[in-house]
Amino acid sequence: MTSALRRVVRSPRVNDAVLVAVDVAAAVFYVTLYIAFGTFDPADFPPDQPHYGGPLWLAVLLALVIGVPIAVRRRWPRAAWAVSASGLITATLLDITLEPWFPTAIVLYVIALRCTWRWVVGALAATLVVSAGTLIVSGAEGGDLASAVAVLTYVWFVNGGFWVAGVIMRERREAAAEARRRDAERVVADERLQIARELHDVVAHSMSLIAVQAGVANHVVEQRPEAARDALRVIEATSRGALTDIRRLLGVLRTPDAEFAPTPGLAELPAVVELAVAGGVRVASDVRVDPRHYSDAVQLAVYRVVQEGLTNVVKHAGPTTCRVELSEADGTLRIVIEDDGPTSPPPAPDPSGHGLVGLRERVALFGGELEAGPRPGPPGFRLIATLPAGRAAAVPSAREESA
Repeated sequence: MTSALRRVVRSPRVNDAVLVAVDVAAAVFYVTLYIAFGTFDPADFPPDQPHYGGPLWLAVLLALVIGVPIAVRRRWPRAAWAVSASGLITATLLDITLEPWFPTAIVLYVIALRCTWRWVVGALAATLVVSAGTLIVSGAEGGDLASAVAVLTYVWFVNGGFWVAGVIMRERREAAAEARRRDAERVVADERLQIARELHDVVAHSMSLIAVQAGVANHVVEQRPEAARDALRVIEATSRGALTDIRRLLGVLRTPDAEFAPTPGLAELPAVVELAVAGGVRVASDVRVDPRHYSDAVQLAVYRVVQEGLTNVVKHAGPTTCRVELSEADGTLRIVIEDDGPTSPPPAPDPSGHGLVGLRERVALFGGELEAGPRPGPPGFRLIATLPAGRAAAVPSAREESA
């Protein structure tokens, strides 16, 4: 019940209804006020002071013309300004009152807030010019030009102030809308980057193993048929797993409310190691961390780092020895993947690869760092990633990080 009430209170329709109610109340107030101005007893005025002495129906009509446009200023701001200004011009010339044209100022605010700039500037200029001419003529006819000029200054101040307030609010709303647009574009770009990263992790890892095993099968198919069959089994298992991951990702993209499969984590690392071993790499795995201490998002990041690291070893170092180490010290999760280098000249690196770039972006999401390069001593390549494990709760959820 409470949540439903909060939704109603925060509803834009409710807010609009409140604003319209305020406008109607202001319209009723000014209609009543101008009817009162038009029904004053002439005997209450000094003999030398101009006053309205016309029929009551005309005073009531002018009061409606001046006040009613305030009630509809948000729906028809330009028409409301024109009608209200016309009524104020007539009321001023008939000496009903000399007030600072508040009804027109109230409508000017909405014009400055919503209309085109041509109308914004034109309405203000027309109000200033027409009010000046009307008040000066009225003051000249009544013989009190000085008072008319004083009232004119007040009219300009009030109408100009409402107009400036509308322009300021307009600029703020436009700035807020631009900020929301930029935020939306940034979210879209982040989502696109996340999807690209997930696709790369799935496709690049699987295709690298498939390519290596296909080369092995082709090389030994005549001399060692059993080894060729083993390579084909690895190709089959890897391709099936890749297709499953891609279908899951595409299903989430097509149906935002789709159920998410369990995200890969530390428990799935042995399967990644087995695929690397099937690719001809001798892997020594040393995992000294407890998966229960880390969120799904952190485990997914670790999984992807190890997956990409072993994929690079299979792709660039070929049959070699590799060490995978996971440890934690001082609240920092450390991942080390290093190999002894290729036994034969490695293939030329692919300049279009995005594996390490994607890993750096993924690790950076958690406030971590990634280093990758040749080992300083013996030949080989080393990849080191560090994640502040103590900040796992502050990172995106696994549902946001994976498909």
